[in-house]
Amino acid sequence: MKTSVASLVLASLVALSGASTIKSADMPRFLMDKNALVQELEAWKQSEAGQYAKDHGLFVEKKGILSDDDRAAQLEDQLQRFFVAKLLVEEAHRENPDAVFSTDSPFTLMTDDEFTKFVGASYARGTASDIFHGITNVNPLANATNDVTPIAPLAQEKDWTTSGCVAEIKNQGQCGSCWAFAAISALESAYCISGKPLTTFSEQQLTSCDSGSGGCQGGFPGDGLRFIQQAGSVCREADYPYTSGDSGDSGQCQAESCSPVNVAISQVASVPETEAGLLSAVDGRPVAVGVAAGNRTWKQYKSGVVSTCASSQLDHAVLVVGYGGADATPFFKIRNSWGSAWGESGYIRLKRGVAGAGTCGIIGPKSVYPVL
Repeated sequence: MKTSVASLVLASLVALSGASTIKSADMPRFLMDKNALVQELEAWKQSEAGQYAKDHGLFVEKKGILSDDDRAAQLEDQLQRFFVAKLLVEEAHRENPDAVFSTDSPFTLMTDDEFTKFVGASYARGTASDIFHGITNVNPLANATNDVTPIAPLAQEKDWTTSGCVAEIKNQGQCGSCWAFAAISALESAYCISGKPLTTFSEQQLTSCDSGSGGCQGGFPGDGLRFIQQAGSVCREADYPYTSGDSGDSGQCQAESCSPVNVAISQVASVPETEAGLLSAVDGRPVAVGVAAGNRTWKQYKSGVVSTCASSQLDHAVLVVGYGGADATPFFKIRNSWGSAWGESGYIRLKRGVAGAGTCGIIGPKSVYPVL
């Protein structure tokens, strides 16, 4: 007796009702594609993205002696997660015709909810007054206006990654320290642009020692820069390497073990909440900003220019390292802290010229940079 697709769907839904994330309307396609999904899932596990996800606990795979039922249940859960990720890729493609999305992402086996929590845990939330506590609230940019066109002419394109003043992509791991990575990367670039050699500084120092921030529970880049401004110095990464990415723990402050680099931050400057203001600021140096990243758009991003995000809540801090697209889709170039296996070797491009808060909320009150 042949079993109908409908009965297979029902059986699958009953058996996996506690873990399934597949809508009933999509279950027939899942069952039809299942054999191919097994091969695709295995290929993903062997890829750079899959290996990174495994090594850093982005998906859990039980090892050792498992019963046949446990092994089958684990595979079923992973297949369903992979299938849902493929659906998210298709949806993101429809929303963003100038970008490419793929299951070739370290976050593919995370559900939407898991990814949102993973990202949101790294960025504090608050009012504009909370955000700018201790940050210079005076606009030092003479050519910033309230529209998308700066008064003073800027270069058609700017890419600080070609200047020798942007460090290699780093990875915050399982610690909610995006704020520290954004602050440190902004400082590294500003220090280099001021005429000093490119020096990688310690995110771990901010994560463990800045008592005004939340360490692995989140914070703001401006607060991290303010901490360094008050200290007048910062540890080198080599002296105080990052360890919280594996442990997920902020750790105890051990800054006394390093030989600090003197860094004189005269002010932590805020950027006007306009595209013109951000363009003007980035023309002079990379800028730390807040974005809405805990969504399918960032989860499965591979390349190209993103024009819309699937959420609007600012939950992640990154570094704007350039802008371009004079002959195509105009964009801001973003340096992320999720490793080089994600996106365009660790980078993402967000469309410019989008009204309001901009693509993924990039035009907002959390944009800052250090003035040396």
